[in-house]
Amino acid sequence: MLTYTAAELEQLLPEYTKKIMQALTQAGYEAYLVGGAVRDLLLGQTPSDYDITTNARPEQVLRLCMRKNWCTVDNLGHNYGCTLIVLDEAATEVTTFRGEHYDLIDAHKPAATWYCDNLRDDLARRDFTVNAMALDIHGRLYDYFGGCEDLEKRLLRPVGKARFRYEEDALRMLRACRFVAQLGFDYIQDGEAGAACGMKGTPYFLPQVYPFPVERCAGLSLERVRTEIEKLLVSKYAGKGLMLIMATGLLEQSCRVRINGNFINVPILPEAKHLLGLPQNPRFHLYDTWEHTLLAIDNSPRELAIRWSLLLHDLGKGLPQIRKPNKEGQPSDPGHEAESAKMAQEILRRFHYPESFTNLVVWLVAQHMRFAPMLLTGEKTLRRWLYHEAKSGTFRSQKQLTAAYSQLTEVFLADMGATHARENHRLMADGRLLGKQVVEMAQHSMPVTGKDLHISGHELLAIIPQEKIKNTYNYLLERVQQGNLPNESGALLQAVRKHIERKRQRQNIDCTASSD
Repeated sequence: MLTYTAAELEQLLPEYTKKIMQALTQAGYEAYLVGGAVRDLLLGQTPSDYDITTNARPEQVLRLCMRKNWCTVDNLGHNYGCTLIVLDEAATEVTTFRGEHYDLIDAHKPAATWYCDNLRDDLARRDFTVNAMALDIHGRLYDYFGGCEDLEKRLLRPVGKARFRYEEDALRMLRACRFVAQLGFDYIQDGEAGAACGMKGTPYFLPQVYPFPVERCAGLSLERVRTEIEKLLVSKYAGKGLMLIMATGLLEQSCRVRINGNFINVPILPEAKHLLGLPQNPRFHLYDTWEHTLLAIDNSPRELAIRWSLLLHDLGKGLPQIRKPNKEGQPSDPGHEAESAKMAQEILRRFHYPESFTNLVVWLVAQHMRFAPMLLTGEKTLRRWLYHEAKSGTFRSQKQLTAAYSQLTEVFLADMGATHARENHRLMADGRLLGKQVVEMAQHSMPVTGKDLHISGHELLAIIPQEKIKNTYNYLLERVQQGNLPNESGALLQAVRKHIERKRQRQNIDCTASSD
């Protein structure tokens, strides 16, 4: 953890942040950098944004901005004491010291706010100790709740009593899991802890689990919940955050969405509950199904579609209609990928994802087992698979097909790398080579529509009439997809000419036979 002198802070802060803090202090007000920006600076990281708190009231901040000719957006000011200052094309939230009161109607938004007179009271309302510190323009740190110590110990701890913090704002429970995923910290709270969760000796084992008032999630909006899950999924330590979200029971809860003026309950992810502790064949697998899922996610690129695919890829395992013992009596789940794909579609639709995103993730889940047998079967099998997918109507272009296979390669490698295969470097290298091979094949020799062919309608019109263009494109597309013709302009034109010549010769033969 780092500390800063005024000179060092001067170098680290963006110009627009320094201008705002200096203007407030020169006008006789207090001004402090707060929240995640302070935490990140102390960790030696670059903050994504810089929030400022002050004892100046919103109207005073606005008058100061008017004198400076700074652009402001004050629509939040009346409700939350917040003024948005747009300076040097960057937006900064400047919030007056405040307190908050919550009720049972909304699980996230305060029912009432009021201004307070000192920094400590303002920091006391914040969620976690590492987010409840402040820095002034001179580099002095204000830490009333042990945030520095928790940073050094890599702990995430609520400010004060955890239950009170979470009953105030239920979204903080999900934020706790997200911060664990982003920072890689261990979660801890005051009070008695429950039993352990997970497999001892794995990176995801939790020696103690603390109680959350998870029933409060029912008042959260689907949009808020989805945003927190997305941020968690693409984090560096996503598996750790997901273990916490599982262990606390948050996945089994519901949130809500307003449709036609009415609130509808939306389950978060109860379908994943049975994966925790679900055994797998030890011949292939290191961990139970849930911790295998977490390791696969952590093995993968931090792309949302890939991470969602891996989160959902084994949901079908262990279900009564899927699980069967193999010949050795070990757990086996034949066909789980198809069942997982059905479940994935239902989950993503209820999360209100766009159909294009849903279709991609469902395809990735459905196809994630296809690569493994092809490590033995070779190029012809790969081409037949590509050909089938190109003809299936799932993809609108060769570019989309190629991108999907590139993502599928990462899903396959992450999944394989979460098994004993991770120790077989040759096998992992062969898997990556196979993925590279299929992506290159998709990119260079598997067009999806006539638009992907490297020949224009103008070139075809020079040698065939307009009414035959569509059929000619279909003829060329089929030949290229089957690997009988390269997708090159010269080769395509030559193929068209040969095709015309063959048809002419057949017609001549037919005419000769008729005259005889």
